[in-house]
Amino acid sequence: MSQQQNRWAALVASVCAIPLLPAQALAHASDRGHVLLLPTNYYLAGGAFAVAASFLVLSLVSPEALGRLWRGRLPLFRFPDTARAVASLLSFAVFAALIAAGFWGSRDPLSNPLPLTIWTLLWTGMTLAQGVFGNLWSWLNPWYGPCRLLAWLTGTDRGRRRMPPWLGYWPAFLFFLGFAWFELIYPAPDDPSKLAIAAGGYWLLSFMLMLTFGYERWSSRGEFLSVFFSMLARFSLLDRDAAGRLSLCWPGAKLLDASPLPLSAAAFLLLALSSVSFDG
Repeated sequence: MSQQQNRWAALVASVCAIPLLPAQALAHASDRGHVLLLPTNYYLAGGAFAVAASFLVLSLVSPEALGRLWRGRLPLFRFPDTARAVASLLSFAVFAALIAAGFWGSRDPLSNPLPLTIWTLLWTGMTLAQGVFGNLWSWLNPWYGPCRLLAWLTGTDRGRRRMPPWLGYWPAFLFFLGFAWFELIYPAPDDPSKLAIAAGGYWLLSFMLMLTFGYERWSSRGEFLSVFFSMLARFSLLDRDAAGRLSLCWPGAKLLDASPLPLSAAAFLLLALSSVSFDG
């Protein structure tokens, strides 16, 4: 091997070895560690028992019986959509007040209500509520009410353009990627003024896109919070049919009748899992 080739080999080896060098780890974490309330052995034993019980049920019960059991529903009561627009308008009013607090309220993230609402009540609390009670976000999001009000004033509720089919869920993917970057990488995601700019700008952009393509089309494929929360709602204990009747179901039972995800939706789901797992 010539001297020139030796130099190139050494350069390539040095570049490949750079990622293996020790360095300071940069990660997103809370300020203090989480202390388990029970001894670790109890958690390990409970997890092992849950896995063993699952295998035991699957081996003893026939797939047909499991399917009938899993698709069973306990009817509750009818819950119509009459108050949905009012709930969303109230949510929009609260959101507007929070944005104002972000711009003109306290600079301390612990004293300003905007960071608490966005990162604790919305991103943590709403996520847990969706998995238990169903798609509450479809009622509480700050876009549905203003869109319905504008549609009532103008006499039309359809967007001026149709979304190209090839877009799929890629707009929601890109918006979620920006959200994950802001939460995990941006140096000050809880700064009230910065958060107000980000949240207010995203609301305005999403509202304009909903007016362009229609609320239903954009919220189901382009608005990342609606897409994310609707996926979580498939695990909930409550099911609501087209007529508005609520019923109690098994956790995750609605996934049995869910259609396969396209590539863009699968990419969105993987992005959500990876970013939330890293956040945890």
